[in-house]
Amino acid sequence: MLSQTFSAPGAPAPAARYSPVVRRGPLLAVSGQVPFLPGQLEGPTPGFREQARTVFTYLQELLETAGASVSDVLMVRLYLAREEDFAAMNEIFDEVFGEVRPARTTVWVHLPGELLIEADVLAVIGA
Repeated sequence: MLSQTFSAPGAPAPAARYSPVVRRGPLLAVSGQVPFLPGQLEGPTPGFREQARTVFTYLQELLETAGASVSDVLMVRLYLAREEDFAAMNEIFDEVFGEVRPARTTVWVHLPGELLIEADVLAVIGA
């Protein structure tokens, strides 16, 4: 089975050799998104909440480009630079997913520069 790849005009272009979205059959993997503005590889949007909302906007745009939505998301992986942002992340997660409750992993990592969050998702279309 061949894979299809997608990108979205509103999301930043990859900074390395990978596909923003890969679909194989009903599975859809969306690569990690960070809060850089399109065409910009330095200086993310300020503040954790703004960064998180930017990341989820990009994830939603990429899902939609591939024919999916947040209701198709099976798994979310969150990479946070600061533990103190966990409560704010939960609030934003609820704003984005509402009653949809995908599986989730949250880890604290070192992110470059002023990045405070990165996130990726796995979705299943038509299940």
